[in-house]
Formats: sequence, C-alpha cells, structure tokens
Amino acid sequence: MRNEFRGLPALVDRWLKKRGIGRDCTVIVGVSGGRDSMALLACLQRIGQPTLAAHVNYGLRGAESEGDQALVEAWCQQSSIPVVVHASPVMDTVDGVQSAARNVRYQWFQKLRLNQEGRALIATAHHADDQAETVLLHLIRSADPLALAAMKPWVASQGLLRPFLEVSRSMITEWVKEEGIPFRDDSSNAQPDYLRNRLRNEVLPLLEDLRTGTTAHIGRWAERWQPLAEHLQNDLVEGVRRCYHSEGQDAGTLDIASWKIEPLAEEILFHLAQSWHIGARAVPEVLDLCGPDVQSGARFESTQTVILRKGNQLSWTVRKLATPKT
Repeated sequence: MRNEFRGLPALVDRWLKKRGIGRDCTVIVGVSGGRDSMALLACLQRIGQPTLAAHVNYGLRGAESEGDQALVEAWCQQSSIPVVVHASPVMDTVDGVQSAARNVRYQWFQKLRLNQEGRALIATAHHADDQAETVLLHLIRSADPLALAAMKPWVASQGLLRPFLEVSRSMITEWVKEEGIPFRDDSSNAQPDYLRNRLRNEVLPLLEDLRTGTTAHIGRWAERWQPLAEHLQNDLVEGVRRCYHSEGQDAGTLDIASWKIEPLAEEILFHLAQSWHIGARAVPEVLDLCGPDVQSGARFESTQTVILRKGNQLSWTVRKLATPKT
C-alpha cells in the first residue's frame, strides 16, 4: 500500500500540525484549476484533512474559464471533495482587473468561512516563487519599506493559510506530474502586459541564471523581515502618537519639535501622508514645510488635503471644495 504521507503531502501535514490545525478544521481551498492550487487540494485530500474546494469563474477568458471550472468540478467529484463555484464577472477598476478579481474571491472566501459549521480556515497555494515575485513587485513600485515582508504564511485575523509558501514552483510541478494530478495553465500568465508576469517569466529566470537559488534566497529574506516589519510598524504607530494629535477625521496637528526627535521621523510623514490620501511622491514637499526657516502660512495642497504651517506645527485639514454657484 502506497504511503500517502510522503513528499508534498507530508510537508503540508507537518505544516498544519506545527500551527495546531487538526482534522476538526475544514480548510477552504481557493482552487483555480492551475497546478499550484490543484496540488494543494490533492495534498490536503491525501492526508485526510476536511476540505472544501472554492472556485471562482470570472468569465474573463471565455472557453478557457469554462474549461477551468469543468476540470475542478470533475476532479473534485472523482475525489469525493465538496466543491462550490462562484460566477462573478469582474469590472476593470482604477487598480486593474487583477486587483478587482482578487477582492472578489477573497470576499467570497471569507463568506464561505463564516458560514461553515465549526472551525474553518482559508488556504491559498502561493509558493516560494510567488513570494519572490511579490518582494520584487513591492521593491519596484511600493512606497512602504515594510511591504518587503510580502506574504505571511499564516494570517490569523483573516483565517488565511499559505502552506506552500516555502515550496518552490519546480517542486510542485514535479509532484503533480508524478502523481498524475490534472491541471490547466492560465494563458494570461504568459502575457507581458502584467508586471508580475514579466518578473516571473523574465527577471527571476535571469536572476537564477546569475546566481542559482536567488528565488529561494529572496523568499527567506521576506520571512526574516516579517517579524522585524511588525516590530517597526508598532514603533511607527507609537511615534505618530507622540508627535501627532488627531482632531477627528477632518483635522490633525503635527508638533514639529516632537516630530524632529523621532527616530522614524520621515517614515511618520509617509504614514500620515498615506492616511491623508497624499501620494508618496509629494512627501518631500511636506518635509520642506517642517524646515526651520519656513514661515507661518506656508502650505501644501492636494486634491483632498491642506497642510498649513502654523508656528511650530503643521495643521492637517480636509480640503473643502468650493460650492458651485447656482
């Protein structure tokens, strides 16, 4: 008799046990039909973990989307795994189609989790290569250094698990081929329109060619950075409390003298700017308002916020739009 507790299933089993997740917990698996999510679902089924397969059909790829759903439903039926499907068209938004689709599926996953009887958690199949891509994405376009912590393996507040986060894409690919797990490749993953795809298909292979093991190395940096980022986030919040006084949602005051002695002074301005819907590129202008030779009355204005120098303080207020004349 074949030992199911070997290879990838054994790794997942140890991962769950380490976090106190027993067989009394239902794991809701986000299953796209791709190799990663099909592998995770198969691993959980092999170790006897109660699972619910959750598939979202956005209808964005026509027949391909229908084929993904058919594969997931057929394999789940064959494997005696309950499956639910959510058909949800996705509209393009300011943040793009991918961001909108992500919001749709995670909101639905949370509804499923809350509607389960007993303990239930959500699992996604993000792996080590995804983690490296995420770190590079944040490094390229994020204004928040703490974002380099990337994805956490376990987000308790959201009931979210990522058991594959230390597993490479190549290991997953090898396992599904050995075990005959069916999957479908998403053709949109090869399109160069998305920055993540170019990082996956062009940048990371180049880095691996320059130095073998780079992808795993970046993932380990993210893992080490996570507790440091959490600690720094707490320090940042405390720093804001010491030098900034909130006056409700529409106003606040920064004491410049107190702010200047804060170890994370510049990061405090970035934090406040974000909370006031001011872009990171404008923070140097806000920083200039804190200079010793700046007179009262100097100001910075964005579409939503006015920052006014008043003596040794910066006054932050919501910008009042002019009332149109009738």
